[in-house]
Amino acid sequence: MARLEGLSFKKERIIVLTGGRAVKISALSVAFSFLVFSLFLYLEGANPVEAYLNIFSFALAPELGLPATLHRGLFMLFSALAFIVVYRAGIWNVGMEGQFYLGTIGAFAVAFAFPNLPSPVLIPMMLASAALFGAGYGAITGFLKGKLDVNEVVVALMLNNIAFWLVYLLTVGGPWAGSIASSSRPLPEPARAPRIWETPFTSLLAAALAVILYIFLKYTPLGYQIKVYGGNPNVARHVGISSLKVSVLVMALGGAISGLAGYHMWAGDAAFYLIPRPEAYKAVGDMTYWGIIIGLICLLNPLASIPTSIFIGAITVGSTVLVRRFRLPFGLDILFLGIITISFVAFQFFYNYRIKMRRG
Repeated sequence: MARLEGLSFKKERIIVLTGGRAVKISALSVAFSFLVFSLFLYLEGANPVEAYLNIFSFALAPELGLPATLHRGLFMLFSALAFIVVYRAGIWNVGMEGQFYLGTIGAFAVAFAFPNLPSPVLIPMMLASAALFGAGYGAITGFLKGKLDVNEVVVALMLNNIAFWLVYLLTVGGPWAGSIASSSRPLPEPARAPRIWETPFTSLLAAALAVILYIFLKYTPLGYQIKVYGGNPNVARHVGISSLKVSVLVMALGGAISGLAGYHMWAGDAAFYLIPRPEAYKAVGDMTYWGIIIGLICLLNPLASIPTSIFIGAITVGSTVLVRRFRLPFGLDILFLGIITISFVAFQFFYNYRIKMRRG
């Protein structure tokens, strides 16, 4: 218990976190991060209110930012779901980047092999291939974790690097090389994702996956086994739940979801329809790590990850206008994202505790 001039403060543990409290805490963390970043804007001579209005007016503009916000935000949703399903088992999935690359390879391999198939046939084949490639790559980590208890973080990071160079070998002077330097050939027309409300149909797929994953984890026997294993692996093994089965299952599921993001990103964005130069697809691969942050912020709730992913997507898209329109130092938009992340993580303390203040 801490004391300050006649006041005492006591930390009290919260037994059950309600959804309402979680929403309030998240809102407070956002407000706090905006307040802190306002100080940096003020020091640089920018009006914070005007800056925030510009961020959201651009990110939500129907003809400009909104399609990009939804596309990027729902890409992050794929990554968040890929993290959530794995972390429910107490396993860290930091391999979404590599699984995303393998999903990209799987989708493009089908498109280039069967370029003349009609869209209703070709697109499902590409989605299935992307999911299978991602699942297989994720299952490698799951097998090594479940069979040999190899650290999943180390394995996944090495596999991420291997996957990056596989894409590089295919696109830079390789069999998929296109006329644009260091990029792949463009996807054939039938392989490109149909658009609904100016966004690829895969945006709806991501939202549907969130609902399906919520039901799977909450109401199915397999979901219950994953929860038990994540809570205490020793108890789970004692009651007959296989470590190998759970590890491979969740990593394969996470890999499949990350693999689908490979189709969503490149086949769903009219600015691409190809695999871009290495530094560009590496930057997108790095965005998969937002899935970890979103998953933790949402307390591993797939449904809560939908609005959170779109919000983060809006911030990442809208904050790009800050540097250009307000002539701010390069990197200040990245600082904003960092402040939001730290604020979200710090305020999670209040998910588990409340502070009681007393006089005397």
